[in-house]
Amino acid sequence: MKNLSYIADEITKGKNLEDNLIKYGTGMQSLYNGLAHMKLSMNYYTVVSMINEGEIKDDKFLDSFKEFNLILSEVLKAEEGNYDSELINRIHNLRNSIIGIMEVVTEFVDRLRIYEYVLNRVEFKFSDKKFDYDYYNTYMTNDIMHYIFADKDNVAINSKISEIVGQLPVRMSKTKFYEHIKDAFTLYHGAQRKTIDDFYYTLSTNAMLKTSEGFNTMFPEVYKIYEILKNADYRNIEEQQYDALRNELDIAAGNMTDIADAYVLLIQMVNDIYTILLSDMTVGTVSETELSKIIINDVMDCFKSGENIEAIAEKFTAFEGKQEHILEIIMSSDFATQFVPANYGDTLKEQSLEECYSHLNIISKLQSGSDFVDIEEDGDASFDIPEDTYADSAADKLINELEELFNDENQMIRRAVMASVLSNIPVFFNNTQEIQEYINNSLISCTDEAEKKAVVEIIKMIVK
Repeated sequence: MKNLSYIADEITKGKNLEDNLIKYGTGMQSLYNGLAHMKLSMNYYTVVSMINEGEIKDDKFLDSFKEFNLILSEVLKAEEGNYDSELINRIHNLRNSIIGIMEVVTEFVDRLRIYEYVLNRVEFKFSDKKFDYDYYNTYMTNDIMHYIFADKDNVAINSKISEIVGQLPVRMSKTKFYEHIKDAFTLYHGAQRKTIDDFYYTLSTNAMLKTSEGFNTMFPEVYKIYEILKNADYRNIEEQQYDALRNELDIAAGNMTDIADAYVLLIQMVNDIYTILLSDMTVGTVSETELSKIIINDVMDCFKSGENIEAIAEKFTAFEGKQEHILEIIMSSDFATQFVPANYGDTLKEQSLEECYSHLNIISKLQSGSDFVDIEEDGDASFDIPEDTYADSAADKLINELEELFNDENQMIRRAVMASVLSNIPVFFNNTQEIQEYINNSLISCTDEAEKKAVVEIIKMIVK
């Protein structure tokens, strides 16, 4: 394993492919297999603890977890690398089901964030707190600029700019707003079709435009609260109504956050089982892998019997530093995972290694850290690079949908949606002066004192 990066380097030079391709394929699968077992054992322990303590009560989650347990039992009973192919279909279908649920969760979270934005800006109608005119008109822009440029890293700077843009008062014409959207999509000229689609999807969910199947029925209690928030009259809101809406929002947001956290753990476990099923060319027996299986079996037995699992946690000390070590080797060696199929397809076929590297390609996605990543083959049409008009058409589609939404929503919701979209498109400033001018114009153009008070409080929390 120590020499895996060296083997990968040799492969890219075309050296000793007969030995190196099999060594690399089995070596990488072994690393991923061990990593998946350790991660699975720890997440499985965590989820079972949460269920036992009543922290997870969602019926859909518990149904998914039941199917996961059935698959896990079959995997544990099977001999290493000798799994029923039907298990792969079952884990694939379960993964798709969880992704579908998370799409609905994401849509709720994005919608609730819009109403949180609005409620934050009406909150100070009912506050006796004195408005700090001097800070708002004189010092706040300076604080924001210092906050943004305290970092030297451009990625961090752009992230802070987006964060601030998402909270400043929106006093921008729709025409200018749509121009920013069009400009953002031109940056995707030459990008893969899937990349453009993903960008469109992100903006559409942030703008409350995406409604997946099951949105109205999957989480009925949260949907009921969403309907209350959607139909509220924020312009003429009274303090009692505000308090009631804030309470409803907090309940819904808390529920969605808990549900999202639980499903992230579940999809990670699904990805790890998927990895174990696909890594069928491992090298030898690894003590950490065997201990992981023992832990998983022990947790499963306790879950079935209702026994306490706390004592099992002591066994995790054997994993200290192991995951980091494996990840370090993987990160220094994984460049060959894509290189080999792209350059040595015939050689893989001759050595009967096509499936090994096909599996390795999927495994690398499952273990990439993007838990809900698309694992379809790269040959899919979604990875084609379309004409520039494809991105332009996506922008026009989004703008038309936004226009329709804006026709049905009041000004406060429109501004909240605009702020959400603006904070999720690439930074549209060309220099420091443009950033400062945007901040100043946003602050000066706002005439609503309650919103001004809110902006002061929000910005202070961010920059201090």
